[in-house]
Amino acid sequence: MSSRTKLRSWLLGGALLMSSTAGSAGAPAVAIEGVELRVFDRAKGAIVAVDEASDPYGMNVDAVLLVKVKGTYEGDKPLRLKLTASAPKEESEAGSRRAWKTAQTRELHVLAEGGVTVVPFLMTYQCAATVKVVATLTGPGVQGTRTLDTAFPCAE
Repeated sequence: MSSRTKLRSWLLGGALLMSSTAGSAGAPAVAIEGVELRVFDRAKGAIVAVDEASDPYGMNVDAVLLVKVKGTYEGDKPLRLKLTASAPKEESEAGSRRAWKTAQTRELHVLAEGGVTVVPFLMTYQCAATVKVVATLTGPGVQGTRTLDTAFPCAE
């Protein structure tokens, strides 16, 4: 094999490698589309909107944060979806409330075929006027964050 033939083989192989790498770089088109707060009403045994809860004082309910992930994914390693919720210390007519922070992580091995997967996170409902929720999605070729500024209201 001549040096010219070897050079052609190397160039052809390199071009094929680069084209396959470029095609797969944009393959995982997965993103967090949104985060929504609902509550699980223990008296009704159902997930409802916050203002539909049977107890306006935040008792007998749990916070349900629904993270909507858009796209499809079937990789060798699972995607990681981390949800963090936090509230600062508060003073109100009802008294003082301590600051709190909680985090949960879910692994997503496969997303729904229809292109939209809703992932629920269940946590203790703690009354707070200001709650910051941050959802972070990471994995091979995937990095995204979505923030929800909300409240966990309670009647005072």
